[in-house]
Amino acid sequence: MSAAILADADALERQARALADDIDMSAPWEDRMRNEDRIEEMREDAASIRARVENSREHIRNYYGLNLDVGLDVKHEGRPGRIVGFAGQYVAVLHDGDEEPSICHATSEMEYPAGTQVGPGPDERFAHLVQVKD
Repeated sequence: MSAAILADADALERQARALADDIDMSAPWEDRMRNEDRIEEMREDAASIRARVENSREHIRNYYGLNLDVGLDVKHEGRPGRIVGFAGQYVAVLHDGDEEPSICHATSEMEYPAGTQVGPGPDERFAHLVQVKD
């Protein structure tokens, strides 16, 4: 679920910032370089996480013509919920009353609110699979 994954990216950024703030300039050069390498690694990991989530959103946008965001109210199989994440062509939907999100295909038994972009997109063949309430 991208919301949790993005929280992990934010946590990595905070850890990197804290480590950078705590670098002891009087420590041996090797220790400082090791800490700086770790900071860079954490920041790269956080950027990679964010890129994967954005790539999933872009895939859904480009392939299905849907411009979706975390927090969007949807229905899956008639059950109300909201999008909490993305993974490939799937969306993570937290149904009302559930504690864990369900992983749902972006076009399979999904209902999106009026105003959600559905085509025209690069591949309009799939626009008929998406239900948007008027």
